[in-house]
Amino acid sequence: MLDARAEQAPLYPLSTGRNWGMGSRSPVVDGCAVLDLSRMNTVRTLDLDDGYAVIEPGVTQRQLAALLEGTPWMLNVTAGCADASIVGNTLERGDGTIRGRTEDLLGVEVVLGTGEVLTTGGLDRRGRRPGRVAGPDLTRVFQQSNLGIVTAAAVSLIPRPEAITLVHATVAIDALDEGTAALVRIGRSRVAEHGMLRLKEIFVVPDRGAAAVPAGADPGTATIQVPLLGSLAAVRDAERGVLAEFRNLGTAASVRVLDTATTAEDDPLYARTRFARGIPTCDALHAGLRVRTCAQADQAPVGWLMFLPTVPLRRESLVAAVDLMRAESERHGTASMLEFNVVSQHSTNMVTQIPFVREPDAIERAHALRTAARDAFSRAGFPVYRSNIDQQHSELTARAADYHDLALGGLKDLFDPDGIIAPGRYLAALR
Repeated sequence: MLDARAEQAPLYPLSTGRNWGMGSRSPVVDGCAVLDLSRMNTVRTLDLDDGYAVIEPGVTQRQLAALLEGTPWMLNVTAGCADASIVGNTLERGDGTIRGRTEDLLGVEVVLGTGEVLTTGGLDRRGRRPGRVAGPDLTRVFQQSNLGIVTAAAVSLIPRPEAITLVHATVAIDALDEGTAALVRIGRSRVAEHGMLRLKEIFVVPDRGAAAVPAGADPGTATIQVPLLGSLAAVRDAERGVLAEFRNLGTAASVRVLDTATTAEDDPLYARTRFARGIPTCDALHAGLRVRTCAQADQAPVGWLMFLPTVPLRRESLVAAVDLMRAESERHGTASMLEFNVVSQHSTNMVTQIPFVREPDAIERAHALRTAARDAFSRAGFPVYRSNIDQQHSELTARAADYHDLALGGLKDLFDPDGIIAPGRYLAALR
């Protein structure tokens, strides 16, 4: 760090570089030296009494999930790559299958641009975290920022419940309005630790974009996925309430209830039951990209861009977001695949994949669609919660023409006075 500062050499840290659809391993701006932290892959602490782990940036979902097999704890996994970094995804505010990963983050160890090492959230230099200690806690300022280089994080684990059931409802797209109303009622009766409620597999497929859509995609339906975790009695009780909501939709919905511990491997929903149990898998990703291994992702026949706005947990807002994306997808002749993750009783994180075949015209249309969608959603009051390489450098100031945040700018000046850490990443417009 001292050499980089002396030479004014910008550093762009990454964990495993599997930030696909958002920029992968590429720095936001040119001229940076990539600081690859993937070989920092030590689990420094695995506390099976208090239920947390202190892990380095190169620790993957697969690695930590394997260590938790047979223990009273499980990992809040994402539905992405099994070999993706837990720290990287958590710092980017990714979503797990149980809750948003922001809720997992307990503290960080971070190297500042001055060379100083800082710990937050009660995490000490010996890799222990007795709890949150007195005084201000700076943990959250290192999420989606370029204030320092995180070299370790304390993450909370999920108590392994007695029972985990997955309720999977397929809803006719013509009944999406009623389906979203049911989703809102279910979502407002739950808390995040009950499992991440999702409205997903909404496919918008214009003719010119059809070639990039996964085989078996059905634009005529959408899916509502409800994981239920807890004691057997609590899960059965919750299951009755959820099924009552779907019965009210009549013939517009078909429902399956899966015991995640006994779902057969040849079941089409097997991978989803594994996610619900804290077991990562890359099967769906391989099928979507048409590759055999994740190492081929950046050269796959099909690529994708991600667009990630936040949308209120209201029927009108969810339907409006789908209509907005459908209009832009049709206008640009490019497909999109929509998902809403219910992250609280008030809000959803919308996950939009924009797939494209790797041909110049298709790539150009995909980028144009993402830019247009970002502008349309911003005007509608649905700003992004997680940005991409093309817009990240101006994400904060894009909120308003006169936007300023002197507090964040002051932290940047204090923690990284020479501006050598990840220029262009969120806070760069304040420099």
